[in-house]
Amino acid sequence: MTQLRFREKLFPPLWAWAAIIGISIMLSVSMSAVFGNLFALIAFSLLMILFVFLALRFSPVIKVDDTYLYVGRAKLPLKIITNASALSASETTKIRGINSDPKCFSATSPLINTAIRIDFSDTQDPHTYWLVSSRKAVELSKVLQTKG
Repeated sequence: MTQLRFREKLFPPLWAWAAIIGISIMLSVSMSAVFGNLFALIAFSLLMILFVFLALRFSPVIKVDDTYLYVGRAKLPLKIITNASALSASETTKIRGINSDPKCFSATSPLINTAIRIDFSDTQDPHTYWLVSSRKAVELSKVLQTKG
């Protein structure tokens, strides 16, 4: 049985939740003018349930066990990882923008400012490196550097 060494679920940040609540309130207030307050309250409740469900269901998970790094459904064997570098917000912006490589495996989110670049040695893999968004990029890089 493999031991889980790292796990991070990439939920939307607080400002995104505030924006979702604000949009839901605006839609509900608009509906209340036409359909009444009860309908608006029901609509607001349903919108919030929908948004929470979507956030829980579609937020990607990063996991590391004794054998693999999992990013969503993709997995990379730890034994082929040669380097894992935590990137700052400005470095992440550059590597997603002007320094981007179309051959890299990218599992990034525009809602998360930091990422990790994972270099590996596998001649059969068409990707040059993995770029993964993470709020705990430094911790993840340390976990990936210590393979034992």
